Amino acid sequence: MKQPTYAISEWPEKTLLSRAETAQILGIGLSTLDSLVSYIELPRTVIHKRVLFHRKDVEAYINACRVTTQGGKQ
Repeated sequence: MKQPTYAISEWPEKTLLSRAETAQILGIGLSTLDSLVSYIELPRTVIHKRVLFHRKDVEAYINACRVTTQGGKQ
């Protein structure tokens, strides 16, 4: 069963997001998220062996992936 996708606005009070929350927001799986991290496309923070993502970094990544109607990136 596929997990539901959540909007980043559903956690307005959170500064750091877990791997699972970040994957849900982006609509991708954990292994794809790990690939983004390994390719340095999405910065991460490690606190006591927990991998967390800054909300602003996730928002910046989403904005960087936007494509205009002409097919070019903004």
